[in-house]
Amino acid sequence: MTLQSSTAASALSRALAALAAATAVIVATEFIVVGLLPVLARDLAISPAVAGHLVGAFALSASLLGPPLTIAAAAIAPRTILTATLGLYAATDLAAVLWPDYSVMLTMRIVQGAALPVFVSVGAAAVTALAPPARRGRVLALANTGFAVGIVAALPAGVALAERGQWTPSFVALAAVSLAAAVLLLAVFPEHRPEAPRASAAATLLRAPAFQLQLALSVAVFVAMFSAYTYISLWLAEVAGLDTGGIALALVGFGAAGVLGNTAAAWIADRGPLRATAVAVTALVLAVLGLSLAATPVLRLVLFVAWGVFHTACVALCQVRVSFAGREAPAFAMAMNISAANLGIAFGAVAGGWAVERWGISAIGWPPLAMLPLLLGLALAIRTIGPRRC
Repeated sequence: MTLQSSTAASALSRALAALAAATAVIVATEFIVVGLLPVLARDLAISPAVAGHLVGAFALSASLLGPPLTIAAAAIAPRTILTATLGLYAATDLAAVLWPDYSVMLTMRIVQGAALPVFVSVGAAAVTALAPPARRGRVLALANTGFAVGIVAALPAGVALAERGQWTPSFVALAAVSLAAAVLLLAVFPEHRPEAPRASAAATLLRAPAFQLQLALSVAVFVAMFSAYTYISLWLAEVAGLDTGGIALALVGFGAAGVLGNTAAAWIADRGPLRATAVAVTALVLAVLGLSLAATPVLRLVLFVAWGVFHTACVALCQVRVSFAGREAPAFAMAMNISAANLGIAFGAVAGGWAVERWGISAIGWPPLAMLPLLLGLALAIRTIGPRRC
């Protein structure tokens, strides 16, 4: 290895680690509200259903505003975008603490939701551009480690704080770590500016049937994932019989399993992300279906861990898969994938809720199973009309 290549590899490692840490903060900010909904409903004097809009508003904002904002951000250096976004997250978190009102909280979530796809897609595109072409899938999947870590931190913390009847400490802490992450990125993230894609490149991508199918597959994957995952805490309480502390511990274990899944996805991402996505989502569907049928605690534990592994693997592989399909405008492609994922999250929550309402929480495995033929059909269609490197 030459001195120049060694220096480049070191710069890539530092940038990748800093981006993963910052992504964990961003993702924790999105998901911690899920565990805090009962407390937020009480303190903001709103119903639990209205409090749930704080989750939906974030996802809808990310879905609708993320792609156009990412195109607008192409003219700005990635390091500037990343640090400014973290500063925005810190400011909005503190605003919610200083003015604890539902309208303020809803506005905060809309602003943060719009900024999330910009942060993730611009950061991932920038760090991937630093990597050799043969390793870009692996680097992109490793950047997704922050997603798994954010989930590990957010959901158990939200559950624990909700049990204590508090939510403001979490927002203050998130504001502090957002600022710390901004300082870290400012210190180690390179000033490298990838070539900005032309708007015509984004338009060409959106018109391509193969790319449209890739986005449709991401929507379907996230519908399957979140039709069950949205109700994971309810399943742990009513089927597994865990108390609040046990649920928090189980969610930590789920997230830790997800880190393993993300690592595995990083190793195989460059070899065929479409095939890997099909395998991972099939395994996830079977694991969740098994939980609906399993009768022993040991089998449930094994399947629960498998669920965690393949859940996060699917997230990483979808990002790599769509990024590869949109090489001409990778940041825009990733923003579109995040938009598709958030649509899938919204539809998945509705589908899962419909099943739980009619057949009970033990039926969470059936909606993902119902999605499996569509998932595999989309993967086959992409394989048929898309490039051979899948």
